[in-house]
Amino acid sequence: MKKSSVTNLRAAFSLLELLVVILIIAIIARFTVPAVTGIIRGSAITQSSQMLTDQFSLARQQALSRNRAIEVRIYQYADPEVPGEAVATATTWQYRAFQMFEVVESGVAVPLAKMERLAGSVIINPSVTFSTIIAGTGQTAKVPVATKDPSLPRGVGNNYKYVSFRFLPDGSTSLSPTYSAGWFLTIHNASDKAAGSVPPANFFTLQLDPVSGSSKSFRPTAG
Repeated sequence: MKKSSVTNLRAAFSLLELLVVILIIAIIARFTVPAVTGIIRGSAITQSSQMLTDQFSLARQQALSRNRAIEVRIYQYADPEVPGEAVATATTWQYRAFQMFEVVESGVAVPLAKMERLAGSVIINPSVTFSTIIAGTGQTAKVPVATKDPSLPRGVGNNYKYVSFRFLPDGSTSLSPTYSAGWFLTIHNASDKAAGSVPPANFFTLQLDPVSGSSKSFRPTAG
């Protein structure tokens, strides 16, 4: 019995050895966690940029094929699961989702597809410097009319605002073709802040031609 106990004791790790292993793990984690976080955040922007591009392209195709105006609404609201945001406090709302509507003969906009939300913590920058489709000349945020506008999920209800524009049956848009600044949207992670007119290091901008309805993208960083 004594010999077995001695053997087990010698096979165990000493406190010093355990501390060394923990220290090595901590050092590895210090370098790998930021890298993994950056990959996840970059992936969210990639996914969101694809969603945005696809949505605009689909809306234009629907306008052409249906021979009717297709309205694209860009929603601003609070996510109850995000710290610092409150459904009842408009100053905490972010632009983070969009939805297509078909404008029927009576002029009423009827939902054509479900609401699409950007991935992760990605938001649309609301300033005119980065998103003229949100804040450009002639663009005004509207509040929903409970009797005709959809109620948003996740406890948001009618506590939201939206900015909209339309793709017309000929493929063009309702956006002014003479607006000198052009029409575009910029997305980035909510935690990344723009410094004046300088965007965050990782962002995506989609530019829309108001006459042809075609779009082109710009993303300087894919990380």
